[in-house]
Amino acid sequence: MVGLAILHRGVGQLSPEPGVVGWYRRSIGSLTTWGLTALVIVETFADLRHGLTPPPWLVSSYLIVDVLVILACGPAVWLHRRNVGRAGTWMIAAAFGLMVWALASASVCPLPTLGTAVTREFLVMPALTSMTTFLAGLAVAFGLSSQASVRDVVARLWWPAMALTIASFLQWPRAMKVHESTRLATGMGGSAVLHVPLLLASGVLAVAAIAGLRRIASVVFALAALLAVVLTGSRAGLACAAVFTVGYGIALVVWRHSEPDRFCRHRGLVWGGLVAVALAVVAVVALVPGMRRVLSLSDPLRSQTVHLGLDLWSSDWIHVLVGHGYGRLWPWYLYDSHARREPWRGMITTEWGQTLGSAHSTVLAILVELGLMGLLMLLIVLAVPMVRLVVAFTRGLRSLEYAILLWAVVATMPAFLLDTYLVKNYGVSMWWWVVAFAAVLHGGQRPWSTSRQKAG
Repeated sequence: MVGLAILHRGVGQLSPEPGVVGWYRRSIGSLTTWGLTALVIVETFADLRHGLTPPPWLVSSYLIVDVLVILACGPAVWLHRRNVGRAGTWMIAAAFGLMVWALASASVCPLPTLGTAVTREFLVMPALTSMTTFLAGLAVAFGLSSQASVRDVVARLWWPAMALTIASFLQWPRAMKVHESTRLATGMGGSAVLHVPLLLASGVLAVAAIAGLRRIASVVFALAALLAVVLTGSRAGLACAAVFTVGYGIALVVWRHSEPDRFCRHRGLVWGGLVAVALAVVAVVALVPGMRRVLSLSDPLRSQTVHLGLDLWSSDWIHVLVGHGYGRLWPWYLYDSHARREPWRGMITTEWGQTLGSAHSTVLAILVELGLMGLLMLLIVLAVPMVRLVVAFTRGLRSLEYAILLWAVVATMPAFLLDTYLVKNYGVSMWWWVVAFAAVLHGGQRPWSTSRQKAG
């Protein structure tokens, strides 16, 4: 009888789950893939900072899209909640705490004055949209199926990454006309921030090539995405691309010693691609006048913004601990929502002096406006992928795919010093949350079915 009970239990676990829940569990992975693909295409060609009504747009289209994504993919979070793991728990808890702290700070801090008083909703709405962007990115990562291996997840991310790369190049001529600049930009993000999603797309496609998924197309699009990073003309983007490429080469060297036969079969493709990217970068920087700005590292406006922010943060121990107030020094949502016209050269005059309209640094924005409490939570969010990457290498790099996906996420982090993400630039931020959570939640795990059977 005991044997029959065990057999019945095992058959029940392996049989498809009936009903709506079973259909949702089986379908959510593919639905998330195509939904995310459609979303990145729309974000590339349309500016979702705009709302559905005439300006000012207090409720942006990003907030509406985030809510729809959460409704569609949110049940996957509940279904797979037990597969999060310790690293995922730390990252989710820190990110959620950061967003709650930003929303609370925006709700109670003194209102800034820019000629006339800034109303509370222009501080609260960007904090609320930041939270929904985080929740939407988390829901998408779970929607990709937290029961899958990293290869399965990369296979689902392949189409959005490819679509983002192609759409960015297609949007480039229109962006040049609108911005009167040769720098690559799209509706998802301007040329100063677009390199982050492009670099993540390159990482996803590089992992797909290593895993043997549409190898030729994956290599071509991975190199195209890396080239697109250079075409943004962003100095931060070039630095992040260099970090990613160097780390990619180091991972290949380590992998070569662990799996020499597999490396030898593809080393021509690997090294040829890296050399091609290096030559393309040199040619673009040398021949395209608009790209030569990457050779200049001076930026007095950002320097002034940093000094003003740090002076204000260190002026009082309360500011040091809890910050000056979310959106109080940099009420950038006024300009994104078209409530006020963007000032010349982006400089605004506050009660404390002149500064850029936004911090142009995630670390600076969190430190000054949310204090050490906010900075601690941000550092935990960023530290989790780094720790997972270190663990992957110290354990002998058993999965090159896992390491490269994590490395793509880590390679974007220098950009957090030079522009504002997670609490701004919502299209870019959501894509970062998706890939980061995909790497942390799925990386290095066995396929769910195998582990589940062994546990049973």
